[in-house]
Amino acid sequence: MALSVCCGGYEPTKHSSHLNAAEFELSEECRLRGGTWVKLIPDEHPGIMEAKWAATRFTPFLVLDPEADPDAREPDVEEFIEQVDASVDEVEESALSGMMHLPSSQTVLMALRALRSRSLL
Repeated sequence: MALSVCCGGYEPTKHSSHLNAAEFELSEECRLRGGTWVKLIPDEHPGIMEAKWAATRFTPFLVLDPEADPDAREPDVEEFIEQVDASVDEVEESALSGMMHLPSSQTVLMALRALRSRSLL
C-alpha cells in the first residue's frame, strides 16, 4: 500500500471547479471542511502532468486551518483510507523516499514550500 495525501479527480458533472473537487475530497477523505485554500500553481497553469505517458493532470491545493466536518461526505466505496498522524519531517521523508504516490509527493513538496514562504514552518 502506498501513502497519499487527500486527493481526487475533477469531474465536470460532479464538481463546479477544481477547488470544489478539492473541497469534496477533503470532506470525504479527511472528514474536514473550510479553512483557507491555497492553490499551489498559477491560475493559468493547465495542471501538473501525473506521468509522461498519461494525459491526466492535477491541480494541487493546500488548506490551512480546516475544521471538523460534522456532515462529511461518504468516501467512495472502492477506497480504503487509514488516516495517520505524522510530523512534518515524516511527511517530507515519505515524499522523498518513493513511498508516496507521485502526485502526493509533488503536492507535499509544494505545500511545504508554501508553508515555509508564509513562515508557518
